[in-house]
Amino acid sequence: MILRRTTVGLLCCALAIQQRVPHAASTMYSGILGPLTGKVQSAFQPSRPSQRPIAPEYTAEPLEDPQVRRLVENVDPSLRRNPPSGTYDLVVLGAGVAGLISCIVGRQLGRKVALVEQHYMGGDCLNTGCVPSKALIAAAREAARPVLRGGDLGVRVPEVAVDFEAVMSRMRRIRAEISEHDSVRRYSEDLGVEVYSGAARFMGKRQVTLADGTELGFRKCILGTGAGALVPKELEGIPHLTNSNLWNLRHLPPRLVVLGAGVIGLEIAQAMRRLGSQVTIISPSGRVMPKEEPEAAELVRKALDRDGVRLLAAKLLKVDRQVASKSEGSALYEAPFGMYRLAVDTGKGEETLEAEAVLNATGRKTRTEGLDLHKAGICCNGAELVVDEQLRTTNPDIFGAGDVLPDRQRFTHAAEWQARLAVRNALLGERLDARRLLIPRATYTEPEVAAVGSTAEELKAAGVKFETFVRQAADVDRNRCDGVTEGFASLHVAQDGQILGACVVGPNAGDHISEVTLCMQHGLTASDLAGTMHPYPTAAEVVRQAAQAFVRAQIFRAANQDLLRGSSDPCNAVRAECSELGLCTISIDRPEALNACDQAMAKCIVEAARLPHARALLLQGAQAGQRGKVAFCAGGDVKAMAQVLKEDPQSQLPAVQLAQEYAAISSLSRRRAEGLPVICFMDGICMGFGLGLACACEFRVVTERSLLAMPECAIGITPDVGFAAMAATMAAGRCMALTGWRLTGSEAVAYGLATHLVPSEKLESLRRKLQELDFSSGEEVSRILDEYDDESRQQDGAILSVLDSVFTQSPTAKEAARQLKALGKDTSIDPRVREWVKEREKGFGQGCPLTQEVILRLLEIAEFAARRPGADRHQLLIASLERDFAAVSRLLVAPDFSEGVRAALIDKDKQPAWTASLEDVDPAEVYKLIAPLPDSQKVAFDG
Repeated sequence: MILRRTTVGLLCCALAIQQRVPHAASTMYSGILGPLTGKVQSAFQPSRPSQRPIAPEYTAEPLEDPQVRRLVENVDPSLRRNPPSGTYDLVVLGAGVAGLISCIVGRQLGRKVALVEQHYMGGDCLNTGCVPSKALIAAAREAARPVLRGGDLGVRVPEVAVDFEAVMSRMRRIRAEISEHDSVRRYSEDLGVEVYSGAARFMGKRQVTLADGTELGFRKCILGTGAGALVPKELEGIPHLTNSNLWNLRHLPPRLVVLGAGVIGLEIAQAMRRLGSQVTIISPSGRVMPKEEPEAAELVRKALDRDGVRLLAAKLLKVDRQVASKSEGSALYEAPFGMYRLAVDTGKGEETLEAEAVLNATGRKTRTEGLDLHKAGICCNGAELVVDEQLRTTNPDIFGAGDVLPDRQRFTHAAEWQARLAVRNALLGERLDARRLLIPRATYTEPEVAAVGSTAEELKAAGVKFETFVRQAADVDRNRCDGVTEGFASLHVAQDGQILGACVVGPNAGDHISEVTLCMQHGLTASDLAGTMHPYPTAAEVVRQAAQAFVRAQIFRAANQDLLRGSSDPCNAVRAECSELGLCTISIDRPEALNACDQAMAKCIVEAARLPHARALLLQGAQAGQRGKVAFCAGGDVKAMAQVLKEDPQSQLPAVQLAQEYAAISSLSRRRAEGLPVICFMDGICMGFGLGLACACEFRVVTERSLLAMPECAIGITPDVGFAAMAATMAAGRCMALTGWRLTGSEAVAYGLATHLVPSEKLESLRRKLQELDFSSGEEVSRILDEYDDESRQQDGAILSVLDSVFTQSPTAKEAARQLKALGKDTSIDPRVREWVKEREKGFGQGCPLTQEVILRLLEIAEFAARRPGADRHQLLIASLERDFAAVSRLLVAPDFSEGVRAALIDKDKQPAWTASLEDVDPAEVYKLIAPLPDSQKVAFDG
């Protein structure tokens, strides 16, 4: 049971798609100890409390086997005398994986640690679970390989002989070898842990006592007492096999009945059948692996059928056992075996089964009885611990980890991660959230099945929108060569490419699932996975190719096909011509939309700016110096972008458009940084993207008819936000970005957004003059521009003073609005200035509050960076582009922003409906918007 204010039974996948920023305390030690959790939040899968008893823990046998004696000598703490009573920083109850890892982490932190175990060190994993079962499965797989696949490969083995005693002897040897790592000697002598033997029970909130009277005090405690096999009432009092004592078998039972079709039951059933037993699985539902994808379960069912395992849908009614002359114990493990008779109800009548062995694999239950948890103030739900998301019990000094937790995901790897998390929370005061542990799972049948995240059924039940992309294992070249004919990799992918769940079926599926787990934990998308090069030919390509299916689906979406065609089409709106002396003139011509740019146009500017033989660059509107209304360049059509996103929220067009525009700006800045004179003629309308291009240039020429402007309403869609950051050191930059202010040509020079004011009719003459230069020095360009400069410049000191006082000093957009309102009512200032202020206040009031705060923060960051000694102008600009791209990428899909844009630009009869006001904009939300993008989403603007 979890201490959470959530609806009981809430599906894990409903929380799995929630992305939240963890508290700083949950990551502060990750640089030293390593990260444990990811971004995905999921819920525990609580097990059902049961009143059924637990099977006992069995002694390893046969003791006459040297490898069994070696195991016991390593892992049985009762063979050594207990240390005296003491007080410890950390007391760990249980020496399974969770307990052993808890000790290691505690010692790494320099703490005094005690470990208490009443049976064997290493827990289920070493003694009765992972290690012995995988050794058995390996032998079974080799026994079946020639029969199942040898003939298809041209290899024929006439007969396979299984020596079951040799199989078990090898298993015991491997187990004994691995036990050195979990031994009492290693933990006590090498790691400095005080190891105690005996059953523990609590005497108070910070004290336990052992059966021999030893008392241990503690500052913190980890409960890692594990779980045991549940005993069905039909088996109570009848000796039988569980995962605990199965490994004591000396002889192969001719017939084996397995109760339960979960992971343990299926793995052992298939292995024992391949080693020679006749095996029947009894499952009340008749299903196998009900928690996994139906397609995976069906492949396993077919494999079991091929192996000759009988799957019987039946309910167990009664079990009888008869034993001949041997004792109960020996008849359980060696021939002559006892005889079981099992009565079952198949739904069509009663049937009786006979078998020499019965394996109970019906479920597991936490081991908490006898601990006197109530004396420590620990609450339980039946035998289940009550813990919160930090794995803390109702006693804040006692934490749980491993199989003792109320979670059905009882895996060795989960226990290890839970232990690390619990100890760090207990001793370091971190607040690591166990719901953020992404736990993969694997079943080592053949075919192997591995999964992570949510199943399709869970996602559908939670109402999550997703698509499933599948690659069949037989279609992967390496698998064809290896003779693999069945299996698959499937990915459940959200619209934004995030992987919500995955399933892999086939050889080494448990190894392949880790690649998907890595992606999910660290927020990498299916596109990132598809774009990761894999060696060829490998079986792991099945996962990458499933991800590639997602990318392929994106490519052939109608909207994306239009986008790709538009980006790759030739663009007639941009022309580049080079003079004999090396002046490259880039002319921009958009007669059908004078104030708009598209991605193809921006791409052409990048290509022109990078011409290797250019010795200088001149950027201009195609009609510069001519009569009539002309335009230099503007940003992407905001209305078009908003309309695209309204029709298709997943459209990539805005992101591509922004990236191309920023790449154009950076390409001009790069050439300027390389020493080339970069000049622009801003004759006519210049907005957004055009201002960004101009700020990247060294020389910015305006005319008397130039109009530099930000969009009305200051909606802040990029590259207007980009320009705001690039003009960060200028008061005019802030004002324009926040209020939609417009500058005439002369004002642009006065406020620093242009370097020269040249009459429009002289631009053609100036261009010819520049074409005659050999550009041996930048001073020559400056001298010629000075010759054409118009001296009739204007500057309004009063307005500039307002800019400095309001938009440079204000810490927040709210404060800027307050100051503007106060100045508009101040009768002591010049009436003309007061009217100007009122106009700015009106424009400010129409803007999106969230965007205005974002712009202000971006400006502050840029200004701070620009004040550093030795700051490089090009690098400052690139950093601003990266910040702007991150912010605007998020703003474009922020409901408050996008809905207001649609109201203002698409549904023109409406006013912008910003849901937030300057009064309630959350600073935390602003900083999340301007945070750097993950590496997988970054765009390199500085090529």
